Amino acid sequence: MTKLIERRSVGRTAASKGALLFFSAQRGVFACEVQDLTNAGAQIMLSGLNVLPPNFELSFDNFRTVRKCRLIWRRGDYIGIAFEN
Repeated sequence: MTKLIERRSVGRTAASKGALLFFSAQRGVFACEVQDLTNAGAQIMLSGLNVLPPNFELSFDNFRTVRKCRLIWRRGDYIGIAFEN
């Protein structure tokens, strides 16, 4: 059995938390689920959102706060993001 090598510089915390994703080119808000999380980024599971721009926004608390995000990778319904400061 091959052992996976961890390449992340920061450890992630497992999560199963709902969030809202949105971007300016598309009207509407899309529900998603955060799978794991750090201060620098997250892995998110989308539900049928086929088109996603390289930059978008995410809210974990029903729009009380909003985080600007950058798409890092995508595999099907799963994406990796970095939070922009």
